[in-house]
Amino acid sequence: MQQIEFQAKEEKLNIRKTISQYLYKWPWFIASILVFVTGAYIYLRYSVPQYQSKTTLKFDKKTSDLSSALADLDNLGIGLGNADELKSEAAVVNSRPILMQVVKNLNLNVEYFNAGEIKDWQLFTKAPITAKILTYTKAKFVSSFYTLTEIKGDQFILHNEKKDVAGKFNIPVQLDFGTVILQRNSAITPKSEYKIVFSNPIEKVKKLEKTIQVNLPDEKSMLMEITLIGSLPEKSEAILNEVTKQYNLDGQRDKNLQAVNTQEFIDKRLEVITKDLSGVENEKEDFQNRNRIVDLQAQAQLALQNTSENTKALLQQQTQLDLLNSLTAEASKNNNQLMPSNLGLNASLEQSISQYNQLLITRNKTMKQATNENPAVIEMNREIASLKDIIRDNISEQKATVQSGIAQLQNQITNSNGVIEKVPGQTKVYRGIERQQNLKEQLFLFLLQKREENAINLSVDVPKAKIVNPAFTEDIPVSPKKDIIFAGAFFLGLLIPFAMFYLLFSLDDKIYSRDDIKERSGLGVLVDIPSLKDDENHLVQKNDFSELAEAFRVLVSNLKFVLPTKDSAKIIMVTSSVKGEGKTLVSVNLALTIANKNGRALLIGSDIRNPQIQRYDSEPVKRKGLTEFLYDESVDVSELIHTSYSNPECDIIYAGAIPPNPQELLSNGRYQKLIEQMSSQYAYIVIDSAPLMLVSDTLSIVDVADATLYVVRSGVSKNILIDFANDLVRDSKLNNVSFIVNDVTRRAGGYGYNYSYGYGYSQTKDKKSWWNKIFKS
Repeated sequence: MQQIEFQAKEEKLNIRKTISQYLYKWPWFIASILVFVTGAYIYLRYSVPQYQSKTTLKFDKKTSDLSSALADLDNLGIGLGNADELKSEAAVVNSRPILMQVVKNLNLNVEYFNAGEIKDWQLFTKAPITAKILTYTKAKFVSSFYTLTEIKGDQFILHNEKKDVAGKFNIPVQLDFGTVILQRNSAITPKSEYKIVFSNPIEKVKKLEKTIQVNLPDEKSMLMEITLIGSLPEKSEAILNEVTKQYNLDGQRDKNLQAVNTQEFIDKRLEVITKDLSGVENEKEDFQNRNRIVDLQAQAQLALQNTSENTKALLQQQTQLDLLNSLTAEASKNNNQLMPSNLGLNASLEQSISQYNQLLITRNKTMKQATNENPAVIEMNREIASLKDIIRDNISEQKATVQSGIAQLQNQITNSNGVIEKVPGQTKVYRGIERQQNLKEQLFLFLLQKREENAINLSVDVPKAKIVNPAFTEDIPVSPKKDIIFAGAFFLGLLIPFAMFYLLFSLDDKIYSRDDIKERSGLGVLVDIPSLKDDENHLVQKNDFSELAEAFRVLVSNLKFVLPTKDSAKIIMVTSSVKGEGKTLVSVNLALTIANKNGRALLIGSDIRNPQIQRYDSEPVKRKGLTEFLYDESVDVSELIHTSYSNPECDIIYAGAIPPNPQELLSNGRYQKLIEQMSSQYAYIVIDSAPLMLVSDTLSIVDVADATLYVVRSGVSKNILIDFANDLVRDSKLNNVSFIVNDVTRRAGGYGYNYSYGYGYSQTKDKKSWWNKIFKS
């Protein structure tokens, strides 16, 4: 018995096989893609496109800062801070107070729709009617839906699920949530039906908070982009323009409020500083009055000048006093000497001295010619004595005058020195008072200037942000994006069937082709038997060129490499794992094919529990079979043999009656005797045995076989059966085993397996349309 060695094979990914699996299901992929693409087309056809509207603001640092008045105050350390942070301004743009004002101004809490058969179209600027909510009766009102119909003149009817309300235009109407008033637009002719949605303003504000996006593309450039996505470009643009308008108005209000607060602050400071300045000026006045100061520096300079002049004058007076003292001494002498003159003394004194000296010179000249008793000399002496007395008197008077002047000058010098001594202290106090006065005056003038600037700033309306780009809408809608949706539908159409088939393929544990067997076993596969339709002939005929016949010819050719060389009959056992795998069909057709060209063949039906050979070749007369031969020794072999109706070169031994003890019959030894007896009469003996997994009958007769053909059915047999066959061979329970794959379709398991049987033959087949081929695949 030939021993077959096994080598465990690892499962490897067969890319070609995997791709073929999915390509085989291509109609499902095409159908899925068509369904999803059609769905995408319908979605795009009836979906409302969404467009992105955008506006751009630019901030100026100067205008975004505090006013110039407060900016200067900030330089003094009393500023109110800087408010040009774009991130905080972005929060202000999307703040609820501004959005609430936008909702009120544009009446966004009332929406109008033109009723359509499939979808409703929203109206904004072209609405033939306008509605406004006057009052609310429900505190927690969210929204309410009404249909406006039967518009006749000034009358209309509003109805919802609860009730109908009749009303007139321009007259308030009471609804379930509050009071509304409707007005007509005479420029637009109304249709028969409109839908109106009334909403709470705060709900629209919440929605705007989510839909309005504020972006800062570049903080250094001080730019801000405000975007809004909506189905109506004119509505989105109106909202963005109103948002920027309200933002600038809010900024203007903040600026005005800031300016008013600044004005109040400056006025209060001016009042305080005016009082302080008045107090400083009064203190300065009191100081000047107390110290008799008009101009401290001028007075100090004058005192220094007076002191210097008085000192010079004092020196002159003291010089004159010294001269007078000297003259007094000269005048007191009786030596009749000439007295000094031209000393800068009093003019009368100088004149008296001059007369005195002249008279004395005259007397001295006379004395040279006359005596003292000369009357002329006596007269001149008398006059000289008189003049000297006058000189002494003048000297005394002038001396008294000089002394009085000296005393006065000394007093003046003393007074000037007192003034000079007081100047440093008075200057310190006076400069302190003047410093306070100057500071108060500068601050007073500064506040007056800033009050004027603030008044100008208050009167000028400068927008907080410059609108670089007014609201505009992109031409291409942001959603739905046709390219992305069609691409998504296409890939989803591929993905869904791919996922389904992937799951099916992953859970599929069946065998479809010889490749599946090769992945799990080292045993050879001799042939693939093609799948047959019910209306096709399941038996190989003489001169048969069908795919079935060609397959069995290939099987017979391959058996030559498996069967041993011997003089007696070559015995071939055909078995399987379970019922329904086609082993009987293989056995019958193998015997018929061998009998055509390779000598006489015998087919023995050895599946005595479930005999099936008679389905393919039965005779009207009931004949004894294998069972009768096994339990009755009197039965002759000739009573068992039946010649096939399909091929006279092929004989058949039927299984016979179904016995109660098949295992005992097959193992009693008579089966081996039957094979031994028949080996000399036939070239080939084909044994149709029982399935191995269900019963152990086949194992009782397996020792007679030269080769075992293990049949598996494509799409029916499971992978575990291959493992079962491997175990039997590994345990030496079967010898010389080869596999046959039965019922293999042209696309077995989606693997794309094609037959090439019939090559070189000119069989004609009915041509089929491509449509039938698609559905067949």
